[in-house]
Amino acid sequence: MHSILLNIQHGGGLRAQALLEWLASQSPDIVVTPEWQDNTPGKLLKSGLEAIGFHVATAALLKARSNGVLLATKGALQSRRITPRRSERGELLLADIAVGLRLLAAYFPQGEAKGPFFKTCIDEAVLSGATPFLLLGDLNTGRNDVDVEGNGTPFVFANLFEALQKKAGLVDLWRAEHGDKQEWSWKSSRNGFRVDHAFSNVAFQKRFPTISCAYDHSPRHIGLTDHSALVIRCAD
Repeated sequence: MHSILLNIQHGGGLRAQALLEWLASQSPDIVVTPEWQDNTPGKLLKSGLEAIGFHVATAALLKARSNGVLLATKGALQSRRITPRRSERGELLLADIAVGLRLLAAYFPQGEAKGPFFKTCIDEAVLSGATPFLLLGDLNTGRNDVDVEGNGTPFVFANLFEALQKKAGLVDLWRAEHGDKQEWSWKSSRNGFRVDHAFSNVAFQKRFPTISCAYDHSPRHIGLTDHSALVIRCAD
């Protein structure tokens, strides 16, 4: 199974067709795109993925330039929006996929607004303990000791980010493979940050004993978006 997480930067805009072509060229089984928007570029991306055989679900507030999330899978899926009530930014989309996998696609807001999103993710992970569970998303958070470059602004709720492991029993798939290595999935003009993540539970790891998780920086370097892609490959 081959999954790609790629924040498409404010809905993709004029880059939507090029983003679609890049995603298609990677031949993934699962695609998660935070910052998807329910507008013309978003519809282009959605219909384009459907045209090449994906089942697609989306979640976004019905207002202009609202950043949501798109989930596309090669297998059939049943999805529901579980975004915390009264949230004005960010989205959570939970899906059961025909291959026997539960996937939570996430786009977290900034600042204190992230708190309810972490709680929802932790609760869903706990409820899904017996089911292979994968959390993919831009969480706009990481560890303040290794996921922030130099004097970059520390993450709000870094403690809740670590609670995904300590309280929900999830595994940070990139850290599990790369240890305390520093690598950035988004960069400001001065500092890098690792904000795009993949977490799984024990049931997922038992289902897929061979897992690789790595960043592909090419979408950022060629100007498709301001984020790097996170690529997860799993084999049973």
